[in-house]
Amino acid sequence: LVNHNCFLSVMHFIKGSFIKENFMNWNQLHYVLTIAQEKNITKAAQKLYLSQPSLSMSLKTLEEELGVEIFERKKGVLELTYAGELFCHWAEDSLRSKQILSDQLSDISSNARHKIRLGISPHRSLILLPDVLTDFYKTADNCDLQIVEEPTYLLREMLEDDQLDLIIDVPHPDTINYQSELVAREQILLAAPKAMDKQLQKNLTLDGSLRLTADLKAPFILLTEKQIIGQISQRIFETSNFRPLTSITCSNIDTALTLVARGLGICFAPEVFVWQERFADHISYYPINNYRDTRQICLVYRKNHYLNQHLRLLLDIFREKVPFLYQH
Repeated sequence: LVNHNCFLSVMHFIKGSFIKENFMNWNQLHYVLTIAQEKNITKAAQKLYLSQPSLSMSLKTLEEELGVEIFERKKGVLELTYAGELFCHWAEDSLRSKQILSDQLSDISSNARHKIRLGISPHRSLILLPDVLTDFYKTADNCDLQIVEEPTYLLREMLEDDQLDLIIDVPHPDTINYQSELVAREQILLAAPKAMDKQLQKNLTLDGSLRLTADLKAPFILLTEKQIIGQISQRIFETSNFRPLTSITCSNIDTALTLVARGLGICFAPEVFVWQERFADHISYYPINNYRDTRQICLVYRKNHYLNQHLRLLLDIFREKVPFLYQH
């Protein structure tokens, strides 16, 4: 049951006392959200570059001002109380509103400087970013850019946690809170060692695509189902009614292709790798005969975030450059 007094205490705190008496101590909001994320005072203090006693004292002071506890200890970890959940929701909204206001005020200034946190898969960044950022910094020399290169599932988590402003990836499943602008469609290909070209000839169709049939005995190097390519691989096998001979499973497409280049097997890969010179002498790429689906490459960002002038510029350049790059 909801503790009515606890609810009223937090609402009173949010509506007036915290703002009036502390003039919006933004650090305290960050502290609580970090503790909620880490579920441990010591780990949160390390992440915030604070001493553990200092963080504990700050939390204690805040709880005294609230009149309720934000956290309770359960089985050695800190869990949010109901009051803590209310406070964290408000804190997230408040920090987001503060950032929007800050960006809007910065845009008014003729010497505005922004920081953009961009998330992208490592293999895609090698192809897309050099041309895009060359154009971007012709006019945006007063913008700091943080590039985070991680697989899709981590990029999505970081975007949802407000650790990224924009990701270049597949569409976000949440269409209410996130905008996913389509900029290109990407084909999934089969990558095989060039030494296997003759062996694979019997599986090729007239249009050069490769059939997955029972006589294809090459071992597959697969990605885990946490990876989008790993999920697509399973769909290809189901569509082709094909049971792969799996020898290696890994979680990084670069690792998989490096192993393919060494002749250890074959794998599925996004077509962007065709344009990378480092594998050109060792790997051949084939369209898959009965799987011609493409995956969407999108600009993904929050709908309720203010897009500052530098972020708008970066989005425009991606819209212009990415479709051209995918026409190689």
